[in-house]
Order: sequence, then C-alpha cells, then structure tokens
Amino acid sequence: MEQQQEGGSLGISAVSNMSTPDSMIPFPTELIETIIDLVDDEQTLQATSLVCKSWVARSRFNLFRVVELCLPTHLDRFSSLLASSPHIAPHIKEIAISENSLLALLRPTMAIVARLPHSLLRHPHVKPRRLSVHHQLWLPTRYHPEYLAGLSQLSSISSLDLYDVTFATVADFSIILRALRCLRSLSAIHLDAQRQLPPEELAAIGTDLPLLTHLRVMSQYPTSVIDWLLRYSRFPALYDAEVSYEISGIDPSQGLGTFWTATGSTMENLSLTISKRASGSSLPDQAIEELFDMSQCKALRALRVDCRHEREVTPDWAWLVWSLSHLPRPSALHTVTFAFQHSSHALATLHQFTADLDRVLAESPSLAFLHHVAFEFDYRNPSEIDQDEAALLAKFPALQERAVLRIE
Repeated sequence: MEQQQEGGSLGISAVSNMSTPDSMIPFPTELIETIIDLVDDEQTLQATSLVCKSWVARSRFNLFRVVELCLPTHLDRFSSLLASSPHIAPHIKEIAISENSLLALLRPTMAIVARLPHSLLRHPHVKPRRLSVHHQLWLPTRYHPEYLAGLSQLSSISSLDLYDVTFATVADFSIILRALRCLRSLSAIHLDAQRQLPPEELAAIGTDLPLLTHLRVMSQYPTSVIDWLLRYSRFPALYDAEVSYEISGIDPSQGLGTFWTATGSTMENLSLTISKRASGSSLPDQAIEELFDMSQCKALRALRVDCRHEREVTPDWAWLVWSLSHLPRPSALHTVTFAFQHSSHALATLHQFTADLDRVLAESPSLAFLHHVAFEFDYRNPSEIDQDEAALLAKFPALQERAVLRIE
C-alpha cells in the first residue's frame, strides 16, 4: 500500500492498492470516467481512487491535473510528494499559484513563484502546460541569479494566466514573457506596475510572441502594463483575441489602435468590451479614429461586442458605428454578435444608435460577406410575451430584409 499524503489546498494525494474486482462494476468504463470527471471534491476523488484498479487513472487525472499552491509549505509538500510518488507526474497539467501573503513582499526569494522553476526542474517528468498566477507580486529581478534561466527551461508551459499581478516595472513582465518563449495562450487580467518607465524604455523592451494564438486582456484605466503589451509586442500568429478595455478620452499612451495594425493579418476572432472612464461623456472624434481604426484587420471573420457591462442611460456607441464603417474593403467579417443581459437591456442601451447600426451593417460595401448578426442574451423570456424583443428586432428593418438578423 502506498503512503497516503495530506492533500489540503494542494489537491494531491496518493492511492492505495485496490481489492474490488473490476468485474463487479456493471457500468461501461466511459460512463464511470464521465461521472468521475464531474466530481470536484478532493475527498470524494480520493475515495473513488480506492474503489478498484480501473478507477485509479481517472481519479488520479482529476486529483493531480491542477496543483494549487497558496502557502510556501504547499510547494515543499508538493516537491516531497513528487519525490515519493513520481508516478503522479504525467497527470499534472496546471500549476496555480495564489499567494497573497506578506512573505512575497518581505522575503521575495521565499515566494512560491520565486522557487517554482528550481522545484519543477528537480522533477523533469513534471511537464505542466499551464501556469496560473493570482494576487502576486512578481519580482523576477530580485530572485536567484539563475531564476530566469530556470524559468526558460519550463518549455512545456504553453499557457500563462495572470490575474491581479503586480510587477516592479513593465520590464519584469517583458523578461517573463521572453523566458516563456513557447506561449500559445496568454491571459493578462488587471496587471499593474509599481513604477512607470519613460516611453523610450518601453519601446526598447518590446517583445515577440511568435507562437501566441490566443490573447485575453482586461484592464481598467490607467492601463500602462496592458498598453505596453498591445503597443510594443508582436503577435505574428494571433488568431483569437478577447479585449476588455477602459478608455479615458485622448491619451497618446493607450495602445489599442496600434494593436489592430500589429494583428490585422492573422486575427480572425475578436471579442471586444469597451468602457469609458468618464460616464455619460462622448469620446472625442480624435480618440475614436486613433483607437478604433480596424482597417488593417483583413482576416477578421467573427466580431463579438460584449455590452453586458453597459448601464448608462444614454451610452455612446459612436465608436462602434465608426469602426464598423471603416473595416477593410472588402472585409472578411461574416458574423457580428452583440451580447446583452436581456432584450430590455439591449433596447435601452442601443436606443439612439439602432438606425446607424442597421444602416452600416446592412449597407456598407465593406460588409458584403456579412451573413449573421445576432443578439445574445444572458436570459430570455418566451418570445411570444417579450415585447421588448419584438421591438428590438423592429429597429433593424434593413438587416431583417437581408434575413441575417437573429436572437440567440
């Protein structure tokens, strides 16, 4: 019998030998595995791993697929478990770090993120595909001199998810991206820097992400870290992007406009959420032209505009009308989706701009290939009693005549 380890927030345990014969299980293996996949409780997964031999692999997969590290002792216990039970290594697909502690600030070299590369390299059979870092002060230049060299050896990591992560400067973010050179997916949500760099230094530390195909960014103003990423990074293979961005009038440092030029030749799918810093005020024409000129997005095929955050009584959608009317000619765009909370929300939000949207979407020469305009609601009432849904459709007669308008 193998030694049982305490799981805690690590989500890790060892498995003992089984005594129940597989022939006693009357269900197909596929059904059993589906049921085990639905279990999200560690103790239950430990129990399923003890039932019989055929349940072990799937139980281990779900127990060890994501390793969560929240305290420095978690990393030590994880390393000890790998040393005693190396057979779990192939099941580990994601390392999730969430260390919101004073230790990361007072003793940076003892932080989990500082010690992780060395710990993983001691166990070469562990090849995680995803690294998630939450609520972390990440200071790579204050760690061991060999830290970045160790990080660069974790070549199996193809996805990096950052949530509420703070760097000393954008330069720290840049060298982390350079070290993780095999990234194919990047999520950068609410990143910050303790100190700002002058524009000439920001340009000098720009980086290439040659394999990146999926990008998700979310930032509220000021957006310095995200602006650097959008303005000074190159994404020659980017296919799918989700951008949530807050705008503050005319700000030459904001990088959204540059991003369209850098990704225009490859990006096919875009989900866009735009908010304004000053509620109720219209964006200046200069800001719209600088930030929403998507005429270089010649590969764009699907555009989703997420409006669920919008709660202003008279929101400003002039940027959207302008952007749609300035797509490349001809545009490859064939699907436009508007996401709202419900039909009443859509009707009230688009009230002053429905005529302009209907005209641009139905009549613009750039949108000759458009064959699907959809309203996507979080929830719907039955169509026969939803008067706002019918009223919303009535606001788009030209699209209805082209038979491309639908509600999902």
